[in-house]
Amino acid sequence: MGIHMDTEEIINLNNFSEEYDRNTNIDNDIEKVIKLYPAKVTSYLRELIIRYPSTVGRQFLPSPEELTSNGTDEPFESGKHCAGVHGLERVYRDRVIIIPVFDCPAYCRFCFRKSRVQRSKRPMDENDIKKAVEYISNNPEIRGVLITGGDPFLDLDRLDFLLTSLMSIDHIYDIRIGTRSLLYRPHIFTDELIERLNRFNVPDYVNPTKSKSLAINVHFNHPDELTPEAIRTCHKFVSKGIILRNQTVLLKGINDDPDTIITLFSILIRNRIIPYYLNHCMPVVGSDHFRTSVARGIEIMEELFKLSSTLCPNYVFATEVGKVHVINKEVLDYDYKGDQKFIRTRMVYNPDEFFRYTNQNSLPGRHYIDEHGCIIGYYRDGND
Repeated sequence: MGIHMDTEEIINLNNFSEEYDRNTNIDNDIEKVIKLYPAKVTSYLRELIIRYPSTVGRQFLPSPEELTSNGTDEPFESGKHCAGVHGLERVYRDRVIIIPVFDCPAYCRFCFRKSRVQRSKRPMDENDIKKAVEYISNNPEIRGVLITGGDPFLDLDRLDFLLTSLMSIDHIYDIRIGTRSLLYRPHIFTDELIERLNRFNVPDYVNPTKSKSLAINVHFNHPDELTPEAIRTCHKFVSKGIILRNQTVLLKGINDDPDTIITLFSILIRNRIIPYYLNHCMPVVGSDHFRTSVARGIEIMEELFKLSSTLCPNYVFATEVGKVHVINKEVLDYDYKGDQKFIRTRMVYNPDEFFRYTNQNSLPGRHYIDEHGCIIGYYRDGND
């Protein structure tokens, strides 16, 4: 198993100065940012950044704003030590996360794994994958696996070995691969690779309860990202019957208005991509300038509700104990600590299950179990 990546495709943003129209003091700040949070793009993405600096560029070019932050290094880390298996994470009853590769071809500045993925961290080896498969095999309540990263498509052999191993487990039938490579480098998705992936879609026409599905979770945040190459690649997937579901992150100044989101989701629907999640930008270090309020996201969703339901994804924010689906801003319960605003939420997750799945014996800070035995979680809100 080896990383299948053309290193000439990667651009070190320390030498990407032509993209910055800033003075010397700010350039010095950018050097500080890069030392804290590395920066990287692909050659394909570089051209998009030049073409769309205010939409695509802002998502990938380091900014002095990253030096001012109330964010945390670990915004959603509770399950990463699950069963002591490197690369295996579990927070929920019926699904796990597997991270075969801990790096990406390019670094989103708002990534919730920002503080740990963008470092040298070894990928899962064959023994790690076997341990993960053994853990899943011994827990029949798990029915789904999300393979994410980093980006799983950095190493195709490793991904193929993992998929083949998972397919041997009878109770696993929902496998998803999370990637942003359709934006970073759509050319890697050759007909041969897509055929290779489609082997893991296994319908059972006689007993459909035995069918197995492989889907791709793609990530587009703005209509400018839907290039001809990206759209062509998406159609190659769906023409083979591989489901594409899009996850969008709500980003201040990029897509935090109804018109942009409606345009984005309308293009996705036209091209057989399901708007799946609208994720509130998580409170990760160096991302404050991207974070709207949760209420702003609800306002955008209310505009979507006036239109076809095919345009309406799940709007969620993620606390340290799991996702919260948000529908109505009237139910938001605010709590203030100094100048920081938190949303207090009663979680749907069982505390005993949370402790068991995450291999922990206490809840994260600012979380507690109420008199009804429910987890009460706190989520730091953003500002509009």
